[in-house]
Amino acid sequence: MSIMTRIVNNVVNNVANTTAMAAVACALLASPAFAQQMTALTGATVHTVEGDPIENGVVIIEGRDIKAVGVDIEIPAGAEVIDLAGSHIYPGFVHPLSALGLTEIGSVAGTVDNTEMGAINAALRVEVAFNHDSALLPVNVAGGILTTHTVPSGGLIRGTSAVMNMEGRSWEDMTIKAPAGMHVDFPAGAASDSDNDDLKKIESVLDAARDWHTAMQAFEAGNAPRPARNAQLEALVPLLEGDMPLFLYAGKEDEINAALDWAERREFDRVILVGGPDLQYVADRLAADNVPVIVNGVYTMPTRRWEAYDMAYQAAGKLFEAGVKFAIGDGGGSFAATNARNLPFHAGSSAAFGLPKDAALKSVTLWPAEILGIADQLGSLAAGKRASLIVTSGDPLEPMTQIQRVWIDGEEYDLARSKHRQLFERYKGRIQAEAE
Repeated sequence: MSIMTRIVNNVVNNVANTTAMAAVACALLASPAFAQQMTALTGATVHTVEGDPIENGVVIIEGRDIKAVGVDIEIPAGAEVIDLAGSHIYPGFVHPLSALGLTEIGSVAGTVDNTEMGAINAALRVEVAFNHDSALLPVNVAGGILTTHTVPSGGLIRGTSAVMNMEGRSWEDMTIKAPAGMHVDFPAGAASDSDNDDLKKIESVLDAARDWHTAMQAFEAGNAPRPARNAQLEALVPLLEGDMPLFLYAGKEDEINAALDWAERREFDRVILVGGPDLQYVADRLAADNVPVIVNGVYTMPTRRWEAYDMAYQAAGKLFEAGVKFAIGDGGGSFAATNARNLPFHAGSSAAFGLPKDAALKSVTLWPAEILGIADQLGSLAAGKRASLIVTSGDPLEPMTQIQRVWIDGEEYDLARSKHRQLFERYKGRIQAEAE
């Protein structure tokens, strides 16, 4: 047998074996044993967020998604039935602005990756730096945070953010939406100085990006040479074309008004304002201009002598009264990431100072999902959405409520992975022994 004949025979045999293996795999996947696992959660009070609570409700999970939600739903044959009588089911919380996945221990510089050097970082992509194995993720999942909008810090133009799942094998696996938006810090001094150097630097880069895009369009039309590659300018094109929202950061009332004026002048299509309690002072303008906001700083002190002690607690309620679409955040940043699990309590405190309870729940579930453009997947419990939900002993905005079980993308999450839970189990025996 010649060498060529043997080569041909080997190729034929390999093709035949591969075809046979593919056929077997297809047959297995089509068999009932390999069908998508179905789970029926029964007996609990289901809080869909978009409707009234459902007593003794049923949630059917098929694969990654919710198949059905309601009462007296027929449970498919072969589904695993989990009785949750006496408990409550809520959608997982959506953190609207955090450094989760980018930071670990604030005092250890090597674990902090949320701040980039330089003033212009438009080309920065958060998702590729996301640490899927961060110890902070299980801790926050145990607190009900199942989705995070992770954002960069540092510079005037910070870069792009990403909406990330809190469970997965890699950053690619955990990315829900990227880029989620471009983040820009409006210079504090620009509120009183229209000739502010930092603002001029931002505008210069935006103008250069517009010129680069025009040159690129001319090249694609065959009318000009290709412009030099510039990652920073290229990253800004989706923002200028209206394909990406602008997250604009401003703190005090005068800065917020100046930032809104600037955004109007630059004709940005979609602006999401990120600020603190001072947002309540411009609530009417925000509502009139239909500008959604992320309000941080619920747990802060007044900064002016004439302000009431509960000024920050009332901010969300004032925004709600004015008709502003908002989500409640905790400020983001490296330090806040270690306490991101407390996000629902920020909403609960706001509810104690004027924000209706149902609006408080929406401010950490449905509304951040809508603001981030992922409400078709998350934020409420409905057929077709991702099965990311929490089972609780009561109102999840109350600190004494226990989160009993968690599902992320249709799979139950092991809450024992939380470092806090592990430490509790480790020292529980000692405390019990001393008590005896």
